Amino acid sequence: MDKDIIITCEHAGNEVPEYYRDLFINNPEVLKTHRGYDIGALELTQTCADKLQVTPHVHSVTRLLVDLNRSLSSSELFSEFVESLDESKRRSVVEKYYQPHRNTIEQKITEGVSQGRQILHLSVHTFTPKLNGTRRDADIGLLFNPDRPSEKRFCTIWKSKLVQISNLKVRFNYPYPGEMDGFSTYLRTQFSDKEYVGLEVEVNQKFPESENINQWNRVREIVGDTLLSTYEGWCQE
Repeated sequence: MDKDIIITCEHAGNEVPEYYRDLFINNPEVLKTHRGYDIGALELTQTCADKLQVTPHVHSVTRLLVDLNRSLSSSELFSEFVESLDESKRRSVVEKYYQPHRNTIEQKITEGVSQGRQILHLSVHTFTPKLNGTRRDADIGLLFNPDRPSEKRFCTIWKSKLVQISNLKVRFNYPYPGEMDGFSTYLRTQFSDKEYVGLEVEVNQKFPESENINQWNRVREIVGDTLLSTYEGWCQE
């Protein structure tokens, strides 16, 4: 079976469309934190996309307006900064900034599957080193659904390559479970394991936030190179 890859980044930026800027007027600094966006995710996405020679699909509007990695029914779809918007205005936010990205990716997967290809979808994220005072014990997390054989196999090979060439601590389904509410979780309901392989990579923000730029560059190269190697092997299966 022919195979293809789609790389996305749902939390790439912290932009606020002009119409909604007043929502953050009392706390603009929050947009610069990990709550506003995934720090370093855009750079990591571009590194992975360059290695695979594909154009990534990135979303630059802050997730504090609407979180593209949550279902429409999720209590985390909107942050507290959006509480003042009525239902019609929230619906407008979804129509303008949520649905276009998600619909585009789902349509690309549908097209690939209809042409007989198995699609690997990699969603790129980063995570804060500490959450609620607890230190996260990993450098890289590979998220997948353990009940989907293709996802488990790809991540098993990818992890082995990561640990072979680095001393990075790599964990499965950490700091979040791969089956939690998210874009990949939704897409699994639309496509079978033989059609769709949905993965998320999570990298600790201690690297992009460090003053050691060379270290952050090296981590991105390691992630990108091992992704490419794993993908090339997967395509030959």
